[in-house]
Amino acid sequence: MIMHNQPHDLGLFCHLIGMLGITIIAAPGIPGGAIMASIGLLQSILGFDEQMVALMIALYIAMDSFGTACNVTGDGAIAAIINRIFPPEASKQSQKFVKG
Repeated sequence: MIMHNQPHDLGLFCHLIGMLGITIIAAPGIPGGAIMASIGLLQSILGFDEQMVALMIALYIAMDSFGTACNVTGDGAIAAIINRIFPPEASKQSQKFVKG
C-alpha cells in the first residue's frame, strides 16, 4: 500500500483483520484457500488492483509451507502436553468408571 501511495490507518487494518477472521474460517484445510478467500477483501477493503493481488498470492504461496509447519508443530506440542497431563492410564481408568 505504501508503494502505491494508498491511504492506510489502524481502523482500516482492524476492519480487515476482523473480516479476515470470519472469512478464513471457511477455508481451514484447503491449501492456498486462505488467500483465495481473502482476494475479495483485499480488493474491496484495501482497494488492491490485479497486480497487487498477484503479488499477495505469490507472497502467500512462498510462506504458506512455513505456516503449515508451525501449525503442525504447535498441534504436536499441544498433544504432548495433554498426554503428559492426562496419561493414557488415567484415560483407561476414567473409561472404566464411566462404564460402571
